[in-house]
Amino acid sequence: MPTGIAWQELAEGLRGRVLQPGDAEYERRRRVWNGAIDRRPLAIAQCLDADDVGAAVRFAARASLPMTVRGGGHNVAGLAVRDDALMLDLGAMNRIEVDPQARIARVEGGALWRDVDAATQPHGLATTGGFVSTTGVGGFTQGGGVGWLMRRCGLAADNLIEADVVLADGRSVVASERRHADLFWALRGGAGGFGVVTRFCYRLHAVGEVYAGVVFHPVEAAPGLLRKFREFTPGAPEALVAMLVFTTAPPLPFLPPEAHGQRVVALAWCWSGEPEQGPLVLAPLTNHGQPLGRHEGVMPYAAWQQAFDPSAPAGDHYYWTTSQLDALDDALIGALVPLAATPPDPLCEVHVHHMGGAVAAVPGGATAFTNRDAPFFVNVIGHAGAAERFTAVRDWTRGLRTALAPHARAGMQPNFTGETGDLGKLAHDSATRVKLSALRAHYDPYGLLAPLRDA
Repeated sequence: MPTGIAWQELAEGLRGRVLQPGDAEYERRRRVWNGAIDRRPLAIAQCLDADDVGAAVRFAARASLPMTVRGGGHNVAGLAVRDDALMLDLGAMNRIEVDPQARIARVEGGALWRDVDAATQPHGLATTGGFVSTTGVGGFTQGGGVGWLMRRCGLAADNLIEADVVLADGRSVVASERRHADLFWALRGGAGGFGVVTRFCYRLHAVGEVYAGVVFHPVEAAPGLLRKFREFTPGAPEALVAMLVFTTAPPLPFLPPEAHGQRVVALAWCWSGEPEQGPLVLAPLTNHGQPLGRHEGVMPYAAWQQAFDPSAPAGDHYYWTTSQLDALDDALIGALVPLAATPPDPLCEVHVHHMGGAVAAVPGGATAFTNRDAPFFVNVIGHAGAAERFTAVRDWTRGLRTALAPHARAGMQPNFTGETGDLGKLAHDSATRVKLSALRAHYDPYGLLAPLRDA
């Protein structure tokens, strides 16, 4: 890496600002959603448009500077920031254009999913976003993108029509099925490192009001509820996405006071079909057992999309992992429940998901997202409110994955990997990894943008 980098040259070439250590704004923007990530880039280029991105990339290429891209900054492994690199901060690039007749949204690379929902919902339209609305569109889409609409509408990556990309040499291209098809394939689940996406074009679907809710059960009911979940979900209509959440009961008014602060398991769901059909279709699942309390109803999709935001505040310490499963058999349930019920921090959660539907309907090699035929996956959400508990939370998270490993496939989902090493080694099958590596070498031959080169 050269010494004496001419930062003034970069500043003069941008409409946005160049932040360096010592600037108050530098300290704020180097921080990402996960408070456990504490890294110091050489500088931060705050890009206001695609021209700024191109100028910053060309500057970095001339200086042989490694680069990271900050969209929403929500990646749990902290891919947006690394020591001794140039961060390209796209946070100001959050403009969205909606064509309601064509059912298309054009979204800049720094937008969050709540921004997308706010633009599309007035037209009764939506596309698959994250389970938390503060997630950025860029990393989420390039990691595949599972969410409340995935079984009916597909992953976020499946709804990508084209993307405007600044390559590592500063050239701008449009990637789609017809142009730069290899790059387009990699952008849909390849986990990044191929270029800087300045704009995403998404297919939208008719989604206005949904029937959604949550039912809380005592944690002792978890084995029976998991068996009911595995029985019901394989034949569920595509309009349903449900998950079981091992969590700590918050002081909600519909829960008895004695349950507050206790470990529970909650069934959460979103039905995006005709709202009046939802209660009838879901009754075998939502009426199971003797719950502690429930809250449900018909609401705007955007409102439900933000329902879990309070459980994921920025600045707390997080460590995640994920396991992909062919079955929720009794042996797996026996391994899962004791650990999920006894985390080292009450903020920790375990999410049990089902897939199928539109996700599984896409052929396995059509995108870089692998294991889309797995019927279930489990995300372990290690979450510590205080830094001193982070090590115990990380150990618990890793231990739970180890306990599930005999019952799981080898890989992980890209968006839920807590470490860059896991992302590089476990987020794709071997054939896909080889193909992605070749494409990174082609589009970024000097590894300036590749976040996985050290994995």
